[in-house]
Amino acid sequence: MSCRTRSLRIACLVALAGGFAVLASPVEAAAERTRSDRCGVLQDQLAEQIKTHSGSSRSAKAATIGAAARKLCAEGKQAQGLRAYVKALQLFGVQPVDPK
Repeated sequence: MSCRTRSLRIACLVALAGGFAVLASPVEAAAERTRSDRCGVLQDQLAEQIKTHSGSSRSAKAATIGAAARKLCAEGKQAQGLRAYVKALQLFGVQPVDPK
């Protein structure tokens, strides 16, 4: 009976370990790509706002800030680029989709 109990314990441990590995994988993948993805999301959101408010002085200033943000994100300075995108979107009074 002790052999059966031991094999059952091992099977349970293996199943739990596999479950934790499956749960951890999407979290790790999301953590690796978040800043780059956020740059893309905010870039798209800003482009839409500039298109909506074209011709206004705010859209010209936001486009300038957006160009700087795009450059920062491309240079690997995503945190600075994200802050610039947020600043540009705030000119329109828009809450960024993914500001973190």
